[in-house]
Amino acid sequence: MREGGAPVTPDTLFQAASITKSVTATAALHLVEQGRLSLDAPIQTELKSWTLPQNSFTAQHPVTLRELLSNTAGTSVYGFDGYAAGAPIPTLEQVLNGAKPANSAPIVVEIAPGSEFHYSGGGFTIAQQATIDATGKPFPEIMKTIVLDRVGMRSSTYQQPIDPALLPNVAFPVDSDGKPIPGGPHTYPEMAAAGLWTTPSDLARWIIEMQHSLAGKANHVLSAAMTRIMLTRVKNFPDSPDGYGLGVAVLTVGGKPAFTHGGANEGYRCTYFAYENGDGAVVMTNSDNGDALIHEITTSIAHEYGWPDPQEQRTLVAVPLAKQMQFVGKFAAKNDSNLEITSGENHLQLSINGDPHRSLLTSSPTSFFVTDSTLQMSFETPDRGVLIFGKQKVPFERVKKDTP
Repeated sequence: MREGGAPVTPDTLFQAASITKSVTATAALHLVEQGRLSLDAPIQTELKSWTLPQNSFTAQHPVTLRELLSNTAGTSVYGFDGYAAGAPIPTLEQVLNGAKPANSAPIVVEIAPGSEFHYSGGGFTIAQQATIDATGKPFPEIMKTIVLDRVGMRSSTYQQPIDPALLPNVAFPVDSDGKPIPGGPHTYPEMAAAGLWTTPSDLARWIIEMQHSLAGKANHVLSAAMTRIMLTRVKNFPDSPDGYGLGVAVLTVGGKPAFTHGGANEGYRCTYFAYENGDGAVVMTNSDNGDALIHEITTSIAHEYGWPDPQEQRTLVAVPLAKQMQFVGKFAAKNDSNLEITSGENHLQLSINGDPHRSLLTSSPTSFFVTDSTLQMSFETPDRGVLIFGKQKVPFERVKKDTP
């Protein structure tokens, strides 16, 4: 599980990264069913120990928990970089305020709440504070009591940093060049957005609980009605022609409803995909290059079991890295996204709005795709092209004075 160490086993722990949001949403909705949180009341009335800064956007429409969990609250901070070993770890309040030693910006409302899908790890960090205020307990304890223990996720924890006693069970992360991340795993005090440590088997137990809960067969955390709310589209999700529910991307593949989420922390890439009827798969890797492996595994599983392929059977075409280098640089998309393409060891990497890099795999000499969503990129020239989100196409152009 370290370079030159023991191999991965079914009990090996990985960082779930943004998959964490799905499990977090389950706990928040449990508190809603208990009457301890409200889905649609202003989140300001739920918060006791921190106040969301008010501005012209919140004056038009107060932020709600439903919007935080569906990435429609208009909140800032797309994702988090975590904190390397030995670095000072900020408190949750410091993260919310963007105060040192936090390495992320203050979490504020930057577009009108409810107006559009606007992915935000910051929004889930506000939800983290709301659940703490609703229960008066530390967040890892909340998640253990409400979700992990009830679902049987015995190997999983939200503890950040992880208990040193568990380090022998951890798959240590490596970068895109295959080199160990200095000091090992990063710490994520933004536990609700990116802090879950789990195994593929444990994560599969959560998926099975969701599927059984939806069918009324086992409702250890949520009622069937609330599970249906969680798995129902709220607003348009740009990485999919379908949408985003509460903590999950929801889509239809081959006429079958499904839910999914990907994740990218420093040195970790992972995804899960599940049909509502009971099928599903989890793939977790401890490498910034894990996307390529995820694509191969999920496609192979779909073929083996006769599932409609969620990756639309995109073909990986070998293109020399030297020919791909013409696309390296910074680009601006018409949907206000900032794109940065950099070079890895064997392929290019894409970062959107400063989020962790995802591997760009080649489907042609001028076309690329990622594995944790339906996002594709097609270049007309080295300086412009289109992002393809399902049926939506968003033009982008190279930032001026940027040369490949």
